Amino acid sequence: MEIKPFLTAEDIRLLQEQEARSDVPQKRTAEQIQAIYSHGSHILVSASAGSGKTFVMIERIFDMIERGYHIDQLFISTFTVKAAGELKERLEKKINQALTQPRTDQERHHLSQQIQQLPLADIGTMDAFTHKLVSQYAYLLGISPNFRIIQEQSQLKLLQDDVFHDLFNSYMTGSSGHLFRQLVRNFIGKAKDSRPFQELVYDVYRFSQSMAHPQLWLEETFLKGYDHFLKRENFPDQLVTEFLECLATTAAALQDVIDSPDYDVLTKAGKPKADYKKKKEQIATLVQAKLNWEQGLERDLAQLAKSLTQALPATKTITVKGISYPIFQELHQYLDQFRHLDVIVTYQEQARPILVLLQAFMKDFSAQFLAAKIQENAFEFTDISHFAISILEDYPQVRQQFQDKYQEVMVDEYQDNNHLQEQLLELLSNGHNRFMVGDIKQSIYRFRQSDPQIFKDQFERFRAHPDQGQLILLKENFRSQSTVLATTNAVFRRLMDDSLGDVRYDQGHQLLAGSQQQLCSEAKYQSQLLLYDDSQEQAASAGQLDIGEIDVVAKEIIRLYREEKVSFDQISLLVPSRRYNDTIMRTLESYGIPVVVDEMAKNYLQSVEVMVMLDTLRVVNNPLNDYALIALLRSPMFAFNEDDLARIALQSEEPIKFYEKLQLSLSQEGQALNLLTEELVEKIQAFDQTLRRWRQQAKLSSLYHLIWQIYQDKYYYDYVGGQPNGAQAQANLYALAERAYGYEEGGFKGLTRFIQMIDKILANAHDLANVDLLVSTQAVNLMTIHKSKGLEFDYVFILNLFQQFNKQEERQYYALSREWGLGIRYLADLKAEVETFLPSLPVRIETVAFQQIKEDNQVADLSERLRLLYVAMTRARKKLYLVGKESQEKFSSMEALATTAEGYLTAKVRRGMTSFQDWILGLLATFPKEGFNLTESFLGIDDLTPEQIGQVELLDLDVAEVVSQSPNQVFKQALADMECALNYNHQFAASIDLPSVRTPSQMKEFYKPVSDQEGVDLIEKPDLPLNFDLPTFSRQSKVSQTALGSATHELMQRLVLSDRVEKTDLQEALQAVQAEKKVKDRLDLEKLYQFFQTDLGKLLQEHHDQVQREAPFSMLQKDPISREKYIIRGILDGYVVLADRIVLFDYKTDRFKDSQVLVNRYRAQMALYAQALSRSYQIDRVDKYLILLGGQELVISRV
Repeated sequence: MEIKPFLTAEDIRLLQEQEARSDVPQKRTAEQIQAIYSHGSHILVSASAGSGKTFVMIERIFDMIERGYHIDQLFISTFTVKAAGELKERLEKKINQALTQPRTDQERHHLSQQIQQLPLADIGTMDAFTHKLVSQYAYLLGISPNFRIIQEQSQLKLLQDDVFHDLFNSYMTGSSGHLFRQLVRNFIGKAKDSRPFQELVYDVYRFSQSMAHPQLWLEETFLKGYDHFLKRENFPDQLVTEFLECLATTAAALQDVIDSPDYDVLTKAGKPKADYKKKKEQIATLVQAKLNWEQGLERDLAQLAKSLTQALPATKTITVKGISYPIFQELHQYLDQFRHLDVIVTYQEQARPILVLLQAFMKDFSAQFLAAKIQENAFEFTDISHFAISILEDYPQVRQQFQDKYQEVMVDEYQDNNHLQEQLLELLSNGHNRFMVGDIKQSIYRFRQSDPQIFKDQFERFRAHPDQGQLILLKENFRSQSTVLATTNAVFRRLMDDSLGDVRYDQGHQLLAGSQQQLCSEAKYQSQLLLYDDSQEQAASAGQLDIGEIDVVAKEIIRLYREEKVSFDQISLLVPSRRYNDTIMRTLESYGIPVVVDEMAKNYLQSVEVMVMLDTLRVVNNPLNDYALIALLRSPMFAFNEDDLARIALQSEEPIKFYEKLQLSLSQEGQALNLLTEELVEKIQAFDQTLRRWRQQAKLSSLYHLIWQIYQDKYYYDYVGGQPNGAQAQANLYALAERAYGYEEGGFKGLTRFIQMIDKILANAHDLANVDLLVSTQAVNLMTIHKSKGLEFDYVFILNLFQQFNKQEERQYYALSREWGLGIRYLADLKAEVETFLPSLPVRIETVAFQQIKEDNQVADLSERLRLLYVAMTRARKKLYLVGKESQEKFSSMEALATTAEGYLTAKVRRGMTSFQDWILGLLATFPKEGFNLTESFLGIDDLTPEQIGQVELLDLDVAEVVSQSPNQVFKQALADMECALNYNHQFAASIDLPSVRTPSQMKEFYKPVSDQEGVDLIEKPDLPLNFDLPTFSRQSKVSQTALGSATHELMQRLVLSDRVEKTDLQEALQAVQAEKKVKDRLDLEKLYQFFQTDLGKLLQEHHDQVQREAPFSMLQKDPISREKYIIRGILDGYVVLADRIVLFDYKTDRFKDSQVLVNRYRAQMALYAQALSRSYQIDRVDKYLILLGGQELVISRV
C-alpha cells in the first residue's frame, strides 16, 4: 500500500475548526487533534488526569496505519504488561471496526495484515523489548541467548549474599583490612553484625543500576559531592539562601515584637529601656550580617555563625506580658549547623580514605555479582537493559537497523521513566521521531528510581525551543464531575509549584471539564472533608489510623447504599499504605459492608498452614530439629496432644533429642514404657513409617513432588480447604509448591538449601510474593493510591490523611543522589577537640554532602507525596471524600499560615508539613473556604454508635423458592446441565483441543497423514518413553543430536559474516559457543567451511549485511477442522531479503542416508516459514533451502 503524507500544520488547523463546528456529542479538543496528527519532530504531550491520553495514542497509531505504515514500524513502550495488552485490544477493535466500512481491496489487505502482525508488534514494556533484543544479539556480548530472568527475590538474594560474603571476607583479610573494618563500623551503628553495611552495599548497587552506565557513575559521580563540598566556598547555595532569608525574617519578627502595644519601650522617666536598646542592636546586627554577605564583605559561614551566636541571646524565645514568641528558634538551628562547619570540613577530609575504599568495594561487588549471574545464565531486568544499551551503543550497525525500522518511538507514562530507559529510547530514535505522553503531576514511582526531572527537562526545553520539539498540553478532563475538579484545582494551585511538586500548577495544568455532562452543581456531589473528632479520646501515636475514622467511612457508605442506591463496587477506599488494611476490612465487614482488598492475602509464609508445611519439610530434612518435630506432631496431620507428647518425653531423663525418645518408644527401650498406651504406640509407628517414606522420597524425587505427596498422604490440602477461609489456605499451600518448583527450575537443588532460603527470608522479614485470591466484585474496593493509578471510581474515599510521611532517610547513615553520589554521617573521634578522660569520643558528623543530598531527597520525597495526593483525588468521577481526624476545637483555632504574593503557602511552610491532612487543613485555615468546594463534617464518639452507623441488611430469602428446590430436582437439573456440557464439548471438541499457539514442529507432526507410520507411532506411544538404561560409569558419554543441533545453530548465529568467511572465523565462533567441550569437539567445522564455498554460501557472504539469523516470527492460521484461528510461532534459522525474492535457509543436523527423506520430513515446516516471510515482506517468491549436515557429505537441497 502506498504511503500517504501526514497532515500539514494548516491541515491540522482546518481540522480543528471543522471539529469545533461539528455537532458530534463528544468532540475532540483542539489539543487532542494536534497530538494525533502532528509529525516531523519530537512531541511531548503533557496529559492531565482523565484527559484521554490513551484515546490519543490509539487514534495516532491508527492514523499512521491508515496512511500505509505497518504496526511493526512503531515502537510503543507502556509502563505495565496490562497496559500493553489493553492497548493491543483497543487497537485491534479499532482496526476491525475500520474493516466493516467501505475500503479498497488494497486497504483491506493492509488492515488485515496489521491484525496479523499485532501479536508480534513492539508494543509492551521496555523490559519485554530489551529481553527480545538481547536474546537476538546475545552472541555479540558473549552470553548465552537462552538466559533466564530471576523472578524470585529470594533466589536473587541467595546469589547476592554469596557474592557479598566472599568479597567481604576478602577485604576483611586483605592488606586494607584495618581501614575496611573502620569503614564497616561507620555504618553498622549499634548492630551486632555487618548487616547494616550489607544493606548499604545492596542499596548503592540498586541505585546505580538505574543509571545508563552504572560503573561510570561509580567511577565519576560516587565521590563527586564529597569532593565538591570539601571547599568552603562550595557550601550548598540553597542552605545559604535559606539562612539569609532567616536573618531577615528574624529581624522583622523581632521588630514586630518591640513595635507591639504590649511591649514597654520607655522607662518611667521616659527614656528607652535597656532591653529595647539591646533588641534594636540585635535587629541591626541581623540586617548588617545579611547585607555584608550579599555584598561579599563576609564569606566565612563558620565565623559569621560564631559572631551571631555571641551577639544574640542564647534563648530561643522572647516573652512579652506572659506570652512566648519563638523569635530565634529557627535561626539557632542554622547557627548550630554553621558554627561547627570548620570541624565538619576537617573531619570530612579524614573520611575520604574509607569512602575511596567503599567505592572500590562497590565496583568489585558490581563486577563479581554480574559475573555470578553470567555463570548462572540468569539475570535481572536491569542487567538485560544494560546489555541492550551496550549492544546499541557499541554496534552502530545494529542501532542503525532499529532506527531505520521505527517510523516512530512512542512511550506512555513518560513521567515514570528512569535514566536507563531514557537512554534506550534515545538510542532507538533517529533524532526527530519520539512521541512522549505523560503527566509530571502523576509521577509517583521514585522508589523505583523513576525521575520526573526527565519529563520536566523535556517540557522546559520544548517550551523554550519549539524548533527542538513540540509541546502539547491536554488539560480537559473527561472523567470527573466539575465539583471534583474544582476541589482538586483549589488545593493544588496553592500547593504545587516548581519548589514542591516539580511543576507550577498554573492555567496550563489546571483541570477543565471536557464535556457539558460533567458540569454539576448538585450539593450531594460536593466534595467532603470527613474528620473524626478525637477530642474525647487519649492521643494516639502520630499518624496511626483510628477506628473512629473507619466508623466515619462506614456510616457514609451505608448512607450511600441505603439512600442513594449506590452499589458497593462503585466505591473505592484509597490508603497511603497497606499497613491498616486488615483493620479497615474487619471493621467494615462488622457492619455488613463487603470489601475486596487489592492483593489481599497476608504474607503466606507466615500463614498457619504454610508454617506447618515448612516444619514438615524441616523434619524431613532433619528429624533432630525438636521445634519442627513437635510442631509437626501437634499438627492436624498427626494430631498428637500434650498428653501424648508428655508420655513420649518421659521415656528418657537424658537431654536427648525428642526424635530419639520416639525411637526409644518404638523399640520398647524407654524408661517409662507403662505410660505408652497401645493407641499411642500405633500413632508413633504410623508417624515413623510416614516420615521414613517421605525422607526416602526426598532423596529420589523433586521437592515439588515431595510437597504434593505430603498433601496427598495426609489429606492436608483437603483438610485446610474445609476450614474457615479455606480457599485462601489452599491457595497458600499451592503457592508454596509452585515456589518450590520455581526454585528447582532456577537451577537450585536440594531440600536443605530450600529450607535455608526460606529461613533467611523469614529472618529478614522479606516474604515471597503474596497469593491472590478471587473474591466477589460486588464489594467496596480497598487499595493503595499507587495501585489506583489509571483507575477511576464513582465515589472515592481517601483515608488516613493523618498518616505521617516516612522520613527514614533522617535515621540512616548515608544518602544517595544521582547528581552528587554518596553522602554519609561520618563516625569521627573528637577527642582532640574536647578535653576528656575517655580514650575516644566518637561522634556522628553529617558531612556537607550528606546535608545537601538529604535536603534534596526530602524535597523530592515531599514533591512525590504531593503528586500522590493529586493521583488519589483525580480518581473520583462523581464525589470525593477526604477522611482524617482532628478535634473541631483545635481546627477552629488554627491560625493562617504564611503565603506568597502568588497565592501559595510558602515553600518553608509546605515543606514543614508532615501529612496530607496538614496540607489540607493548612489551606482551609489560610484561604477562604468557599473556594475549595469542600464541606467539613466532624463526627465524634456520640455520632458513631452502632445504632447511628447502621448495618447492611442481608437479602431476604424466598422460603417458597427454597422449599421448591428439593434434592431430586436439584440432581435432575445438575444431570441435565452435565449432559448439555458434554454434548457441547463433543460438538466443539476440535476447537477446545486446538492450542492457541503452535510451533512449526508441532504443525509438522500434527498434520501427518495417519497412514504415515511415524504419525501412528506418535499417536500410540506415550510422549516420554520410559527408559531404564543402566548407568554408564566407565563408558564415554554420548552426545545427543539435540545438543549437537543446538550447538550448530549457536555457532552459526555467533559467526561474524563478511565478504569472505575463513576457517579462523569459524574457530572463533566455536570458542564463544556455550556448550560442553565434548559437544564442541563433535562439530564438523570443515563441513561448515565447505558450505560457504557453495553458491548459497557465497550468496550469504555477498549480502552479509542483509542476512537475518535466529529471527522470531508469528503468524495467524486457520485450523481446517474447527475453523478456528490460532497463532504459529517459531524461529527462522536465517534468510536474506533481495530485490526480487527472499532466500530462506535452515540447518539440519539429523542423521540421514537418503537426503530426500529429510526433505520430505521438513517440507511442510519450510512452507510455513516461507508463508510467514511472504506475508511480512509482501514478496511472493521465497527460495527455500535445507542445509543438511548430518550425513557423510554436506548436502544443500532446495525444497
